[in-house]
Amino acid sequence: MLTLNENSRFDSAVAKIIMAFYLAGIICIGINPNYTNKIINIAGAVSFVMLAIGYRKLPAIDRNVFILAIPLLLLGGIDLIWYGLYKNPDVLYKNGYRGYLEAGKMLIAAAFTVIYFSRVRHVVYKYEFLIAAIIAQAIILGRSFYQGIYLGAERISVSAMGGNIGQMGAATIAAYMLTFCSLFASIVFLKSEVKYRWILFYANFILTLSAVVMTGTRSAIVTYPLMIILLIIIEHRQHKKRMLKITSSIAGLLILCGIAFHDNVDERVNAMTQDITQYQKNNSDTSVGARLSMMQAGFNSSPVTGWQSLEVRGDKVIALDKQDAIYAGAVRFLNVHMHNEIAEAYSIRGISGVALIFALYLGMALYCLKSKNYGLLVFPLAIFLFGLSDVVTHAKPIPASWIVSLLLAVILCNESARNTGSRRPTES
Repeated sequence: MLTLNENSRFDSAVAKIIMAFYLAGIICIGINPNYTNKIINIAGAVSFVMLAIGYRKLPAIDRNVFILAIPLLLLGGIDLIWYGLYKNPDVLYKNGYRGYLEAGKMLIAAAFTVIYFSRVRHVVYKYEFLIAAIIAQAIILGRSFYQGIYLGAERISVSAMGGNIGQMGAATIAAYMLTFCSLFASIVFLKSEVKYRWILFYANFILTLSAVVMTGTRSAIVTYPLMIILLIIIEHRQHKKRMLKITSSIAGLLILCGIAFHDNVDERVNAMTQDITQYQKNNSDTSVGARLSMMQAGFNSSPVTGWQSLEVRGDKVIALDKQDAIYAGAVRFLNVHMHNEIAEAYSIRGISGVALIFALYLGMALYCLKSKNYGLLVFPLAIFLFGLSDVVTHAKPIPASWIVSLLLAVILCNESARNTGSRRPTES
């Protein structure tokens, strides 16, 4: 599956194991993302040990990797420091603290893994990635259509929260997991050389989009097709006719999906319109209203200086609610987060928290640009867009899905470029 040059057989065996772990991790997203969480942490621990014991004999680290790894390491480290400072046996919002603990560990683990793989020269055979992508998509899409068609779920949850249909937040998590896994699979299909890669690519797009629509998550319904179109434009930017042909095909599939699921889309659009109307009437006890309320509460409950605990933030939000009923929607979610990446960061860590989040966005984007792996830009862009209405660097399932998808895509793109000696897009 994997060979290494200029390294010991022990390094070779370890690299194979870590790669196998990550490929198993992408498959586990559709089964149970908690498994993926454990895989990321184990792979990170092994990578750290290998870096520690072999730092002298391994080649120098690619400087571009630091652009990606340092923000991951900083955000993860700050999460754990904040957790250590404010978590105690008497806290009220245990789930909120737990989310930062789990996310912090994964972010640090991911940083060490990406550094380790930058120092170990290896050849990634696209066939293994292709098989893993097909299996992963078959599982997550199969479960999606089983829930949506056979079980008749109003909003599918896939494997989120144990696959419990109707569990609050499960459908939204499912939409994000579907998006990130599909972005990885799309990159694999585009870079593969198999005869039927375009059939795989188009089938993956239309089936994933259908599954995302069945989650009823508006942000993903808009973001996912945009990211696929952007990926096509980037990968085929030097072949204008081919790019136009493929994007036209994607647009046609979008229209077909819109026709097939027009009732679902109309329902979600109407619900959003009604929620906004209710919010304008000072009622935030709706899906959209609660998110707008939490954003407002997050910014208005921030610490004057330094950081603060979830309990202090909660007391401030409750006080705001007593003054204005518009904050009622935010009170319901004090044990989770403020449903906006910037508002959440600002509400507990002030300006420093916002700076760390922007450092993560910027680090990911700069890495894609510096390494000339422009197709990878779909990941930071999707993370940013999802962060406008949710928090994607918190808890287990969402960070696990984008971390394993991003790191596998990084390894594949780097090795593809290194092996071919070119960064040009794959010919179709």
